[in-house]
Order: sequence, then structure tokens, then C-alpha cells
Amino acid sequence: MLFSVLIAEPKSVNNLYPFSLLHCSWEIRCGALRLFEKIQSRFSDSPITFSGRGAHIRSFSSRFSLDYHHPIGNLLIIHGGLLVTKTLAFIINQAINYTPDQSITFTSNTEVVACYIPEHLLKTQDQEFQPESPFFEDYLLHPALKNTVSREVEAHIITYLWDAIHHNGNSINDDSDLFTGFEPIRSSPLLGVFIENPDMVFSGKNISIAPNVVIDATNGAIIIGNSVCIMPQSTIIGPCYIGDSSIVKIGAKLYGNTSIGEFCKVGGEIDTSIIHAYSSKQHDGFLGNSYLGEWVNLGADCNTSNLKNTYGTVSVKLNNKQINTGQMFLGLLCGDHTKAGINTMFTTGTITGIFANIVGGGFFPQAISSFNWGGLPDSPRYQLDKAISVAEIVMKRRNYIPTEEEKVLWKSVFG
Repeated sequence: MLFSVLIAEPKSVNNLYPFSLLHCSWEIRCGALRLFEKIQSRFSDSPITFSGRGAHIRSFSSRFSLDYHHPIGNLLIIHGGLLVTKTLAFIINQAINYTPDQSITFTSNTEVVACYIPEHLLKTQDQEFQPESPFFEDYLLHPALKNTVSREVEAHIITYLWDAIHHNGNSINDDSDLFTGFEPIRSSPLLGVFIENPDMVFSGKNISIAPNVVIDATNGAIIIGNSVCIMPQSTIIGPCYIGDSSIVKIGAKLYGNTSIGEFCKVGGEIDTSIIHAYSSKQHDGFLGNSYLGEWVNLGADCNTSNLKNTYGTVSVKLNNKQINTGQMFLGLLCGDHTKAGINTMFTTGTITGIFANIVGGGFFPQAISSFNWGGLPDSPRYQLDKAISVAEIVMKRRNYIPTEEEKVLWKSVFG
């Protein structure tokens, strides 16, 4: 059954702070792919459009060169934080094919995660339904969903960034079947490359693996993208994803449940963390149970604490509220374009905004504001024109030119 897909941000999108400052909810990376890329892959025959905060969608479209049109025909509306797995996509497709002329709501623990409305029910009295807001919750007020088939499914919503960290390992394994063009790689003892469980190691084209590298997929899939360079004495333990054109530095230790985006440079010790594209954590130091946005740079010997001395659950300050995450392990949640100087120490559950420059000794506060120059509550503010100028220099080094839509968001956060 053919249908269009509409991905709509939830009203709670700001809970994804600081990532939500410059990104749409469906740009969250969990596993090898971003949320919207999973949907594109699992519903490959369906045209996709998006609904949410206008400036963020315009920035998203400009960065990914996407031009989506108004949905036509039958419509599947998906929560913008939904983690679409292989099994979930199969169940949704099966349900729609079984009752194509009936509206369906898909719920997980009573929470609606998606809904299907056939074309003949989309219009009410020959008028197109217009939600009161562009958010997912208001699409659920469509009259066609008053009398609907309800289907309970096992699904996960990424409400907070630590949800993505929590589900990352399983998501890497689930995504591995989408890399069908990738081939397993084998051990080469004569070359000093040692592979454990090679059937679960998938590599793209033009990769470079130096001698004395261990790649261990015993506990989960390892996916290595195109043009990845892995330097000597590195150890990579699955489940792990390394995106296209990224570099794993000499002696790196990448533990399981870790995802590295495209064009990154990583080194030192990284465990159960997600790093978005164009970010660097290439020196010695520990990064654990953390989530880094794009264009982040952590200096030499930066370290994160991811466990309290009391072994209690970690609380964070988010959107001016203190929230108990329910997580025993949680490190750094870092916004785009933030930089940390050498020997920076982040306490458990630290959250930084965008364009922060964190320098100096000792532990920093658990909450660091955007455009903060220093990292302390009384630190001066980074000048906007200087911040943009430096960002353009950094991006040009990676042959990337920021779009005007991106700059609009930078300026809106600065205020």
C-alpha cells in the first residue's frame, strides 16, 4: 500500500536541549543513522515531508538539500522523536496493508507514536484539515482519528538526549541490515589487523586500517563508513558506528554503544557516546555516556565524569528545571560549535549550550549557557559577529559553507 509520510515534531521538542537549539527532533542520531534517515530507509517507497518549527525546518532543508512537497494520498504521521526499527516498520506496513481504508493509531504504553489516515478520510466536508499548530499532538485531533483502529506496538520515543544514548547500542545492531552494500572484513594477522566475529563487521569503500588494530564485534555490529581511516594501535568494540570520512587516531579506544558521525576525528577513550558530524575529540581523555552536537571540539586531555560517587541517578538542569534523568551513567550533553580547552573537566550530567568557549582549570558548572566565553556563570558573552567569523573559518577547513538559514538560527539563539 502506497502512502506519504509526515514527520512532525512534538511539543516537547525543547527537552532535546541543547541539540534542539539548532536542529529538528528527527535529526537526532541514535545508532548509525539519524531518526529521519531510518524512516527514509524503512519506508523507502514513501515521499516524506516534515512539520515543526519553521526556521529549524528551513535550516534542516538547506543543510540536507531537501525539497519536500505537500503530502498526497494516504498519510502516515510519525512522531518526530520516534525510533523506527526494522520490526516496527514491518508492523506498521503490515497493519496498513491489512486495513488500508481504515484509520489506525499506533500506541506504545498508551502513548500515540504514529497514526495512519487513508486519503478518503483526510478531508472533512471537502476541507483540508489544518492543525492548530505544526506539532504532532495537534495532528492527532483529526476527526478521522475519533473512530480508529488502535494497534499497540513496542516502540521508543527519544524525549531527552540521554534516551538516545540509552538505546544507541541496540539501534546500531538494528541499523546494520541497512548497510547492504557494505562487505564484512576479515582478519589479516600478517598485516596486524585482528577481527573478532567478522560477519558482524561491515565496511564501506576506500577505508584504511593500519597495523595493530583490533576490531571486536563479539557483542554487537561494527559499521565502518566510506573513506574512514583507522590509525595504528586502535581498538574498536561493538556495537559501534563510524561515519564516512572520519579518522580514528593512534591508540584510540572506542568501546561499545558508540556512534561517530561523518567527518569526525576521534581518539582517547570513548564509551557509550554519540558524536555528530564534523566534531573532534581526537586527543587523550575520557568521554563517557555523552552526546555531542556538530562542530564541537574537545581539547587535549578533556575528561567527563559519567558516574556520581554515590552511584545515584544523575539529575540535570534543563530548561531552568532540575530533572532526575533516572540514569546512573550520564556525562556531557554538548551543543553545536562549543569548544573546550585542554585539561577541561566536566562534572557528571553537564549540559552546555551552543558556541560556548570553555577554558580554565577545575570542574565547571553543570549548566553552561550558549555563547559563554569562559564557562562560568559570570563569564563574558561571546560576541555574535566574532562567533560567526570563527565558525566560518572552522567550517571552511572542512570545505563547508554555512547556509543563510543556519545563520538565522545562530542569531535567534543569541537573541
